[in-house]
Amino acid sequence: MTLSVVYALETGHVVGALSSLGAPVAADAGPLVGPALPLRVAVGAGEPAMVSVPVRELAAHLPDDEPLVLTDPLAFGVEQPPKPALVRLRTWTNALSFTDAGLSVTIPTFDQVNATHVVAFVTEGPDTRMTSGDIKAGETTVVLPIAVENGAHGVLVLVSGWAGRLEAVTK
Repeated sequence: MTLSVVYALETGHVVGALSSLGAPVAADAGPLVGPALPLRVAVGAGEPAMVSVPVRELAAHLPDDEPLVLTDPLAFGVEQPPKPALVRLRTWTNALSFTDAGLSVTIPTFDQVNATHVVAFVTEGPDTRMTSGDIKAGETTVVLPIAVENGAHGVLVLVSGWAGRLEAVTK
C-alpha cells in the first residue's frame, strides 16, 4: 500500500489522504482531485455545504506511512520542502465567527514570536471564496476580510502550525 496526501501549498495542511496499490503519485494534485477538492460540511439538518479547494492551491506528496492521516487528515501537515514524515498539528476549538468585517479566527494563547499565516475557504451559496491574512506576533486573533450573507456557511480554516478546521459557521 502507498500513502498519498493532498496538501495546501500555502500552509502545508493535509486536506485529503488515500492509501492505494500501484504506482506513486506525482507532485501534481490534479490527477487525484480534478479541478478542485470538494469537502462537505453539514450546515443544517441534512443540509451539506461543499467547500471547494481549487487544484492550483494544492500539491500531492508521498509521506511515510501514517495511518491516522486517513481518518483525520486536517490534523497533519507537510513541512516545506516536503519531508517523509508528516507533522502532527496542535488542536484548537471554538474560535471561528463572522463579524461585520469578516471571518474572525482566534487561536489559543501561546508564545507567538512571529506572525501566523491563516487561509480560509468560505462557501457563499454554491461558490467557495478564499481569503487570507496573518495573526500578528503576540496576538491571537485576525479578522479575514470576506463579506457573506446571513445564514450558515461551510468554512475551511488553515492556520499555520494548527490543525485545520472544517465546520459550519453562522452569520
